[in-house]
Amino acid sequence: MIQTSLATSFNVLRVFVIMFACVQMSMGLGFGTMGQVSSSIGGAGVALKNSAWGIYYNPALLGADRRSKIGYSFGVQLREQNLLEIAANVEGFKNISDTLADKLLGGAVAGGAVSINGQQVGGVFGDTLQNLFGGSSTIDSTSISKLAQSIGASCNSGTCNDLSALGSALQNDTDAQNKLKNELVNAAEAAGAPPLLTGILSNIDPNDLQGLLTSISSGSVNFEDIITKMGGITIPKGADSDMDKLISAFETMQNALNANEVAISSQNGLVIQIGGSERTKKIEADGIGEVTVQASDSGRGALAIAIMPQVFGNISANIDPAHNRLIVGLGANCNAATGDNCTSFIEATPGSNGVSLGVLNGSAGGGGGGGTNGKQEYTDHSILTGNHTPYGIVLGLLEVPVAYGHTFYTRAGEFNVGMAAKFIMASAYRYDTPINFSDLDNIQLPSFDMNTMQVTQTFGIDLGVLYTPSFSRKLNIGLVAKNLNTPKININGSDGYLRLTRQFRAGVSYELLDFLTLAFDADVLPNDTLSITSPKSQMIGGGILADFKVIDFRIGAMRDLYSKAGDGTILTTGVNLFGFLDVSLQYGLGKNIQMYGFNIPNYIAMRVGGQFSF
Repeated sequence: MIQTSLATSFNVLRVFVIMFACVQMSMGLGFGTMGQVSSSIGGAGVALKNSAWGIYYNPALLGADRRSKIGYSFGVQLREQNLLEIAANVEGFKNISDTLADKLLGGAVAGGAVSINGQQVGGVFGDTLQNLFGGSSTIDSTSISKLAQSIGASCNSGTCNDLSALGSALQNDTDAQNKLKNELVNAAEAAGAPPLLTGILSNIDPNDLQGLLTSISSGSVNFEDIITKMGGITIPKGADSDMDKLISAFETMQNALNANEVAISSQNGLVIQIGGSERTKKIEADGIGEVTVQASDSGRGALAIAIMPQVFGNISANIDPAHNRLIVGLGANCNAATGDNCTSFIEATPGSNGVSLGVLNGSAGGGGGGGTNGKQEYTDHSILTGNHTPYGIVLGLLEVPVAYGHTFYTRAGEFNVGMAAKFIMASAYRYDTPINFSDLDNIQLPSFDMNTMQVTQTFGIDLGVLYTPSFSRKLNIGLVAKNLNTPKININGSDGYLRLTRQFRAGVSYELLDFLTLAFDADVLPNDTLSITSPKSQMIGGGILADFKVIDFRIGAMRDLYSKAGDGTILTTGVNLFGFLDVSLQYGLGKNIQMYGFNIPNYIAMRVGGQFSF
């Protein structure tokens, strides 16, 4: 059973991972991150002189720091919102009947604690019933009469000698209903019932006890019968660890109806910076005896070339708006695709204290479906029976930029300007095909046809400036504009394409000490993204860099002001040993996701590499 569930969940995951999607002309990319230094100080790099990745963040940095440099970086980033959990939990959602029957009844088996109408009921529920009926091993007229007397039920002589009659007597007797509820909870606790069962019994509406007694009267203690007769139950949070996972699955699927997405990217690169020449200086005397040293020649700035292969993937599922309710059919032979042979249908409604399960059959209330036909509701509105369409895109970029930075010295300070011209080869692919959750094993996985891949060769232009004022030589202020010519990328389809839209980012850095630097960056305007859920991105972030001879430490934080994925504030950190071993990590403090027992943040990124300056 476990292997089957995992295999089926993995099958769903494969479906989503390879589904790439529709693209509109306004789409682009966020600013992104390259190298370990900037990624570990909140993404700041526009005004960071000692970074090897000036060619990416701001080509003006090549004039400000003219040393020769080599840098290499490999990284991966994941941002998730309610989508991977569907793959992990949809099978558990479909098997709710078996799960709850085991947890609720504790494995009712033949040869159990009590006998009802000739049927043996065992397990923890049988023990509970035995305690409720005064320790009797047979629920007969005598034990039922004693129970009616103990709770003060309004029964005429000899009329409360069966459970149906007792249930009828409780209809308008609030005091007796509440006493019976308390007796039932106490009996479950005395039987050592799991917290889930006692929690459900504690949350029973006393008016529903008649349905429970009716179900027990026939000797039927299966979950489907109990929930049908009662009209609904509430599964409380915190009563059972396994059930808490199921509650979390319900809540995740409910959230996924409104927004879901997986965004995966990998930005990698190798850069070589050829050092520039030192500026020449002259000494001036003013006749009073004061001597000043001034730059007379700005010298040649640094030249850099890089190769940066990058991959961006974005996936989201458009849930059929007519099939956006958590309805499931119950029964051993229930057909999830059609609803045939299902004994009943329930709807799950997540709330602050747990999940309410309401019956949709006949005139039964609960779940918002009272008085409706359960099978029809399931067929017309269940998330399991709808055709949902995944949308997404995968974009591969190979950028080869060549950049130069130059410095102009003035009385007001140093003005660095730089430009990067980059050759771009891009491949893009989209996909959108409906899927149905009710028959996971027979989902046809789409084929990836390389012949439909659109390959584009184009170019881009980046410009940057960096200002170091004369009144504070340790302060640096930068501004960069990327993709000024908005390169156009073709994509499969009759007229599909996307553009790498313009991006503007400002940055500032301050050198507190020779080894200690503060840096901060902010996107000046929101950037277009590939995401459907969060079509805009505007990052702000910064941190502190402690750079020693053989080791450096970095820490920072950043935040996307437009993200709707719930990743919140993202902490960043990194360490460099001897230059060649550099690791950075970004960790979102927002939502966490549960994947096969592991708790991970819904945003995480890691990069490894190194850089040398000489």
